[in-house]
Amino acid sequence: MSMYVDDKSKIDRRRRLRIVLFAVMALGMSLLANLYVLQVHNAGKYSLLSDKNRIRLSPLLPKRGRLMTADGKVIASCVFRRRLVMDSCSEKIFLENMAILGDRLGFSDGERRRIFDLREKTGAYMPMVIRDGLSWDEYARISMVLFRLNCVSIENIPVRRYDMPLEFCHVVGHTGRGADNVPILVGKTGLEAFLNHQLTGAIGNIQTEVNALLKKIRVIDSEPAVNGNDVMLTIDSEVQKYAHDLILEKKAGACLVLDVSNAEILALVSVPGFDANMISGRMTRDQWKSITEDPLSPLLNRAVNGSYPPGSIFKIVTAFAALSEGVISPHDRIFCSGGVQQDDRLFHCWNRSGHGYLDIYGAISLSCDCFFFEVAKRLGIEKIIKYARKFGFGAETGIELPKENIGLLPTKKWKFLRYGSLWRPYETLITAIGQGALLSTLLQLAAMMGKIYANDYNFTPILIKGTKRKRSPEPMDSKPLDVIKQALRYVCAWGTASNSCNADYGIAGKTGSSQVRKIREEDAGVNQQNFQWKLRDHALFVGCAPHKNPRYVVAVLIEHGGGGASVAAPIARKIFDRLVTGKNVD
Repeated sequence: MSMYVDDKSKIDRRRRLRIVLFAVMALGMSLLANLYVLQVHNAGKYSLLSDKNRIRLSPLLPKRGRLMTADGKVIASCVFRRRLVMDSCSEKIFLENMAILGDRLGFSDGERRRIFDLREKTGAYMPMVIRDGLSWDEYARISMVLFRLNCVSIENIPVRRYDMPLEFCHVVGHTGRGADNVPILVGKTGLEAFLNHQLTGAIGNIQTEVNALLKKIRVIDSEPAVNGNDVMLTIDSEVQKYAHDLILEKKAGACLVLDVSNAEILALVSVPGFDANMISGRMTRDQWKSITEDPLSPLLNRAVNGSYPPGSIFKIVTAFAALSEGVISPHDRIFCSGGVQQDDRLFHCWNRSGHGYLDIYGAISLSCDCFFFEVAKRLGIEKIIKYARKFGFGAETGIELPKENIGLLPTKKWKFLRYGSLWRPYETLITAIGQGALLSTLLQLAAMMGKIYANDYNFTPILIKGTKRKRSPEPMDSKPLDVIKQALRYVCAWGTASNSCNADYGIAGKTGSSQVRKIREEDAGVNQQNFQWKLRDHALFVGCAPHKNPRYVVAVLIEHGGGGASVAAPIARKIFDRLVTGKNVD
């Protein structure tokens, strides 16, 4: 009996031993399997994580390309602001660094408190800006002890600097910070935005190895940054400043100067403007509010992004359409009695007494409304719009600036879709003289004059040196073109602009006064300067000189200036004098 019990207990012990051995073997296999997964299967993953803990990757910022004028003046350049940064580090290293930096920089109690609070908020594993904008003296003092500091570096942060920041603010625009954490400059408006990719360059990097205490051991590798490209504008800085100072005498306005021989823009001015250095830097909330809430909209580029009724300048289009379509001949005479009846309404000429009989030369030079009312009846709105499109209205010119305004060409279809009503005959009349729903930009008016004197429908103003033409030249019909050119010469010789633009070298052009409201009967003939500023007409002039060898186009807009002949044309005359004679006119 006892022998049987002993055998049974031995069997039980063996069974338990086998179970234990099996469990140990199973655990051992599981451990080996996990070791395989960790060390072989996931070796790449954990090696990468180890490298991330061991290697610090820091960006190397490129230098943003410069913007230069045609006469060689640098108007936008890149400078660097020094910034003292402490990378993630242990508490011990942080305190050691602070002791050395405090001795060299002389931290105030408030600054020291800010740094400690910043570390507490961001944590020990986030880089901190210790001081932004180191002076040269501070930079020198820190550089002498930089070898004693761990996880501390001096970063060069790119900052945009503008010369002539007011004169070029709308052309050049301004920069700001990008959306990511890399402190690289990004163009926000103007050429800075349009040419951003070309100006920015490419970011480089530097790889640094650190130890467990996050001390820098050595530089492993680096990829240099690629600086942005420099860009030369067609603008002449002296012409730009002269035109800007003239427009600045008014409350709001714009000016464009073109070289007909090569389509280059020599000046592009919009007033009021903004300080590009201030808006690209560290603005306060109050400074930004003062700009954005200014009723004169200083951020608006009035030459390119603003749209206005072209007024009597549009009569050039109507006249060219009528001559091209054979509706009138150069010597056909139409009687102006001072008003035209249409749709049970009387539409007045600006000269309520009437001009009498006029041909196309007299109608353009004296800017007779009744003449063009009658021409509009014969043409119809479709043909007027057809030639307006050929002259570039209702479309972008393609200038190298963002968000170009295309204006508005009113058509029968447009009115029906916009208002759900049919086109009325009187709307053709007011469109023909540049009023009603018709809108254009000053750039489009300057381009139209360029097309006329370059004899090319595809004349396109350019702002960047070396820009290639997008389309081959398309000559205009010479017969109506010659009539228009002669009539525009008469405008300045004995017509509406004769008091200011009858120069010896010869100016050809057209005045315009675009209404911003319906004129009441009692306001007819009243001097515009007697109205409130916002109720006055916009003053416009666009012209070309010298007459025998057309070279320069000047377009001027004075917002709510009153009369084109009395306000805009004299400014254009001074600019022409500066361009042709080389002398500024006081």
